Amino acid sequence: MTKTTKLQGNIPVIPTPFLDGAIEFAGFDRLLEKTVDYVDGYVVCGSTGEAPALSTKERIDAIRYVAGKLPADKAAVVGLGHTSIEDAAAIGCAAADAGVRSALLPSPYYFPNSLAMVMDYVGRVAERTGLDIVFYDNPVTTKTYFTADQLIQLSEAVPQVNAIKMTDHNFGKIRELKKLTALTVFGGDDIICFRSFEAGVDGSMIIAPIIYPSAFRDCWDAYRGGQVELSFRIYCEVLLPFISMFGPGDEIPTTKALFKHLGIFASAETRSPLLPSDAARVQEVLLGYEQVFKKGSKYAVS
Repeated sequence: MTKTTKLQGNIPVIPTPFLDGAIEFAGFDRLLEKTVDYVDGYVVCGSTGEAPALSTKERIDAIRYVAGKLPADKAAVVGLGHTSIEDAAAIGCAAADAGVRSALLPSPYYFPNSLAMVMDYVGRVAERTGLDIVFYDNPVTTKTYFTADQLIQLSEAVPQVNAIKMTDHNFGKIRELKKLTALTVFGGDDIICFRSFEAGVDGSMIIAPIIYPSAFRDCWDAYRGGQVELSFRIYCEVLLPFISMFGPGDEIPTTKALFKHLGIFASAETRSPLLPSDAARVQEVLLGYEQVFKKGSKYAVS
């Protein structure tokens, strides 16, 4: 079966801002104001959005709010990572009612999944919500590993699976999916994003596009336009110093610390069990971020 989807390009996963333990919706406003012109949409309540630590109501409130703020040409993608079909379906249906058309859906975590189990779970969520599915291939978090052939089987079994977000560092899987299917493939890890470009992704669902919005857009556009050396130069001079310092493993608190520093978020709060970055870690992140200022780049923004 031929799969098509209009969802492509750079759709960053965004943190959920907190203030005094509650969602700070004005933080979403400030983030969108600084980035919306340079991205193709946003993933709300993904893992970067601390979705596992949010209540179902909070997740519904967040996706409704962001979806209601976006221009018509920008996509809102709702994260539906969960172990409860009932809660995942409730969030997805509320998102659909708010005009959202796509969901980012990983394997259920905790359970020792088989391909048949994941097919059943993803199929049930897709059927109940009516959303197009970006399947999140994230073996580190879900402890579920897929081959390219298994991902193809999943997409054939669940027609709503039109795209794959690939956090697995197996670039051969990306190439195989692009060669054998019409699935859209998104890069899913900042630290290997340029190699994902090289492997043939159709876009990225990572954090970097909201750190240096115009630089990431220029990097991507140059690559897609065949200017690979220019793209790699932008990546190395602007994006790589920050990417090398803000992760991997603690990207959520470090991004929140940076956004607090820049005045985008009112606080750097995280939701337990995550802990905020300590002062030394924040300085490491700022060291990476501020390199672009020291070089006098046109991408230096405050």
